[in-house]
Amino acid sequence: MPDNDSLDRLSKKLNTKNVLDGIRRSPLAEHQSKARHGWQAPPGAPRKKTPRHFGAFELLFGASAVFFVIALFVSVLLFASGNNTVSTRNVDVVISGPTEIGAGDTLSLQIAVTNRNAVPMELTDLIVEFPPGTRSDADVSIELPRIRESLGTIEPGESINRTVRAVVFGESGSDIAVKASVEYRVPSSNAVFISDTNYLAKLNKSPASIVVDVLKEVVSGQQVSFTVSVFSNAPDTLQSMLLLVEYPPGFSFVSSSPTPVSGTAVWDIGDIEPGGKRSVTIRGTFSGEDGDERVLHFSAGSKKEGRNDAISAPLAAGTGTVTVAKPFVSVSLALDGSVSSEQVVGRGREIRGDIRWTNNLPVRIQDVEIEVVINGAVLDRSKVKAEQGFFKSSNQTLTWSRETQPKLADVAPGASDVASFTFATLPQTGGLFRNPELNLVVTVRARRLSESNVPETVTSNAAVHVSVATDLALNTVLSRGFLFTDSGPIPPKVDTESTYTVQWIASNSTNAIANASVSAVLPSYVRWVGAVSPSSENISFNPIGGIITWNIGDLTEGGSKTVGFQIAVTPSLSQVGTTPTLVGNQRIYGFDRFSRTNIEGSAPSLTTSSFSTQQGSVVP
Repeated sequence: MPDNDSLDRLSKKLNTKNVLDGIRRSPLAEHQSKARHGWQAPPGAPRKKTPRHFGAFELLFGASAVFFVIALFVSVLLFASGNNTVSTRNVDVVISGPTEIGAGDTLSLQIAVTNRNAVPMELTDLIVEFPPGTRSDADVSIELPRIRESLGTIEPGESINRTVRAVVFGESGSDIAVKASVEYRVPSSNAVFISDTNYLAKLNKSPASIVVDVLKEVVSGQQVSFTVSVFSNAPDTLQSMLLLVEYPPGFSFVSSSPTPVSGTAVWDIGDIEPGGKRSVTIRGTFSGEDGDERVLHFSAGSKKEGRNDAISAPLAAGTGTVTVAKPFVSVSLALDGSVSSEQVVGRGREIRGDIRWTNNLPVRIQDVEIEVVINGAVLDRSKVKAEQGFFKSSNQTLTWSRETQPKLADVAPGASDVASFTFATLPQTGGLFRNPELNLVVTVRARRLSESNVPETVTSNAAVHVSVATDLALNTVLSRGFLFTDSGPIPPKVDTESTYTVQWIASNSTNAIANASVSAVLPSYVRWVGAVSPSSENISFNPIGGIITWNIGDLTEGGSKTVGFQIAVTPSLSQVGTTPTLVGNQRIYGFDRFSRTNIEGSAPSLTTSSFSTQQGSVVP
């Protein structure tokens, strides 16, 4: 069959090694073409758009943005329309009460709280704040600055009423302000909302009134007096009344009539009958710059039970205002450079005084006279000296005048000068004084022509109080065998222990001393034995630092106390030929009850030569 022949021939060709022999092939022509990177539509053909698919995150973000815009729009709409669910404006707090009330009367207030919100008010508290001086109506001695009461839950549309009472005090004609606040929460919120309102009433009368008679203008440093009167406006007797004063800065109390019952600012004026009056006159000095205002505050009321210096409630209040003016002639007194009005000095000490004065007037002054009076028995009159002045010992007065200083005859405007002097207190050998003190009063006088050409005298004063401090002394004695059995060689020997007895004697001269104590230090080569006599004394040793402390306690004026203790020393080879210190840095401390100052004294260190100058050096 033809087909079979064709297949046989093909099979033979394939199995023949030289299968390509006799076959002629035409060469292929090379054709170069560049393929496009992407498909392009033929020119003029319409282009098809492939739809874009959004991911899940993009869809979620878009939905959130749409929800936020809608929520913001709704919130703004509700806020603008005033129909928001919760608002402090929808809670009404209303106070009802009298517009006028008498001081000392009970103030009764009706407070209504109304909830106009759409949700309940939970954990609601009512807080009522009263002005200072308000007292409880149940017990007038108890201060009542505020009241806090729980109102629980107030439902929408509900109103709750409460009545609060308090006793108010103050000056007649003054206003009293009361503030009522409501604190609450709403469901599903931890926020605290507050609504409040204020109430104002006027005090139209008081059980008592205070009238202050004081100069409107006072000269700085010049003593003045003013009278404070307490009047009764009550129909019944005001019992056990006290008058209290609060002094301004720069005021120095001198005296009063009657005298205060506590300090310098409390007076017992007793019972005041209806329409009655009680008065107190106070003397003192105001200091300050020209034009400064000083305000004194007064209050009166019944005495607090069990107290002589406090009132149970103020029944009246008053103030007095003065203006400080520059003195015509200013004067100041400095002791050892200090211008303080309260100073402390020791016995037998010499003190320098300097009086600086200035003519503050715009005109000349004539016949200036300076006088210093020193009052006090502890003054050593033999030590008083005045530079270009004169000391009159009979009345303890120093004076400077035109007789001692011709330049004082005529002083120009604004001129200033200094007068100096020295004085001293009596030493301890000069006598025993209880609470010694000195009072120095300086007075400067001069003449000037007034606006009507009439001569008049201008004066200025200054004063200093000097407290004389006590002498707190510590005497020390080193001995052997006096209080204890001492052993060891004398003179002390290298590497051999020797014991000594130390005695401390604390003495006080003039004023009572509180919290007296003595301290000292033992060197490292000295041992604390532990024997103390008397054993009742409070003496201790701290091995860290080698500190001995003796807590004495109180020492009366002229009193003394003694204690003894035992120590041991073991000299070293390096100390041969020396007198080693046994007790060093010995100091005594105490508080002077009269001068209100801390007192300190010291004693020299004790060495081995303190026992024996001949046998104090260490031997090998």
